[in-house]
Amino acid sequence: MFKRIALVIFYSLILTVNLRVYGNGLPDSIPLKVLILGNSITWHGAKPAVGWSGNWGMAATSVDKDFVHLLRSKIKTASPETEISWANIADSFERKFWKYEASDFKKFKAWNPDLIVLEIGENIDDTLAVKHLLGKHLDRFARELSGGKDIKICLVGSFWPNQHVDKIMMDASARNHWIYVDLQGLYKDRNKNTAIQQYQNQGVGMHPSDIGMENIANRIWNEIQHLFK
Repeated sequence: MFKRIALVIFYSLILTVNLRVYGNGLPDSIPLKVLILGNSITWHGAKPAVGWSGNWGMAATSVDKDFVHLLRSKIKTASPETEISWANIADSFERKFWKYEASDFKKFKAWNPDLIVLEIGENIDDTLAVKHLLGKHLDRFARELSGGKDIKICLVGSFWPNQHVDKIMMDASARNHWIYVDLQGLYKDRNKNTAIQQYQNQGVGMHPSDIGMENIANRIWNEIQHLFK
């Protein structure tokens, strides 16, 4: 009997180390696959015509300075076994969220992420967000990406001012118990948080500077770090 009790205690301790309990009372493991989907702030290939030669988050001075790689470093420090993948979905979802093709995202669903970070909003027109019911399509998009599984979703608000889009995203996050990251206020300090003084092309210069990227990564990490403890 004593040996059996000792075994029960031993296995309980193992489970305690590897599992955490959230507000719903159900145990949940640390995310082992994090998928970051966004726009040019997340990733953009070289575009010499506008003066951009990088192959990472636009306007960052090097690959290790964009928010994805800064966030990746924080995640890997907390959970070395976690994999992180990312992609630009500006053309496939963000600019046409009301008429996107679900088939374009099968590879992301097949990867079976545990946490999805959506860094979108900058390329969504405020008027179209209201007209085409952005919130409804965010719900649908999340369901399709998760394959019906109960995974964590993190919505990141707009770096550029976008009142209606941010409100819709906040409401969607509250409705679905998603994590929401507010980026408002960063763009106000454009000389610090954007690269307008580094690039002649205004479109590139509006993107986050190294400091702006770091601030974005920090704001996201502040909201998701509890998932990795």
